Amino acid sequence: MESWKYMKVSDVMKTPIPTLSPEMNWKQAAEFFLEHRLSAAPVVDSNGKLVGILSEKDLFHGLFPQYGEWLIHPENYLDYEQTESEMFKDSAKRLVEEVMCRKLIIAEPDTPILKIGALMVARGVHQVPVVVDGMLVGMVQRGKIYMEILKKHFDLHRDK
Repeated sequence: MESWKYMKVSDVMKTPIPTLSPEMNWKQAAEFFLEHRLSAAPVVDSNGKLVGILSEKDLFHGLFPQYGEWLIHPENYLDYEQTESEMFKDSAKRLVEEVMCRKLIIAEPDTPILKIGALMVARGVHQVPVVVDGMLVGMVQRGKIYMEILKKHFDLHRDK
């Protein structure tokens, strides 16, 4: 009788992973996302160590004023045409490290996918870096976990 084996992150992680540098500017990051058809990417330092993750949401959020600034002077942000033209003036000078997320959920290759999947759902995260000794080795996506679990436990197969 074969014993049941849980699925691990290494079973579903994506490799190799295109990465960003914290020194890239926002325009370069946006071009990177378009070129690679990504919505998020890990940020690694010059030694290849994971230092953050950047998503389209982070870039978009960085264009808007901080909540406190908006509360003090909401009138400055009600002219949307003016706001849009002002938003992008300095964005090419701003760096990825200014808006990247530094508080990360990370996984190791042997992490059970249900464990990391539960954390992703709880935190509203779609992608998690997979690391070994602080070094990026892959990425795992919530959708991939979902599909692999359904295929395994519902015995689903898709012929191409």
